[in-house]
Amino acid sequence: MVSRRVVASIGWVLALYSLYVEDKVAHRNDPSFDSPEEEPFKALCDIEAIGASCSAVFALPEGKLLSFLGVVPQGHALDVPNAFLGLLYYSLVLLFGSSYFTTFMGYYSSMIMKLVSLAAMTTSVFLAYKLTTLRELCILCWTTHAINLYLVISYHCIQPKPSRPAVVLTSKNKTS
Repeated sequence: MVSRRVVASIGWVLALYSLYVEDKVAHRNDPSFDSPEEEPFKALCDIEAIGASCSAVFALPEGKLLSFLGVVPQGHALDVPNAFLGLLYYSLVLLFGSSYFTTFMGYYSSMIMKLVSLAAMTTSVFLAYKLTTLRELCILCWTTHAINLYLVISYHCIQPKPSRPAVVLTSKNKTS
């Protein structure tokens, strides 16, 4: 089975790339960001042959879910792209996956990640529904939805193997 940390790392990289694409698309018509000699920006996930366009999807109102749902007003400091929320989520998965943090937090670490992964999957289901109703193909979006599905299944259905306690050598159990 693939490690949560590996899957979360892939999600983290994809979220970072999504932020890059969103920034480039947002400043596409701003001459202060691009020099006139540069070719127009085209995202790797914009594939005309199959009708896929992540940059078009990122520009939709649903691309900033917190303001779309009315949690924060548009233009607020917390009106961030979904990719930024994904970056935070995958960072949490990586942080809570570290052995130090798990040892320190114990049971609470597991419960927090179960809740956070469930929230991430809920938003993925909502956004996937919106993609299908809008008939938009976003390969990057569907990949992150698959990553979120894997992570929620791994937190809720797959129990980690219990680790064996470390043997501490003391003068009583040392053999000479």
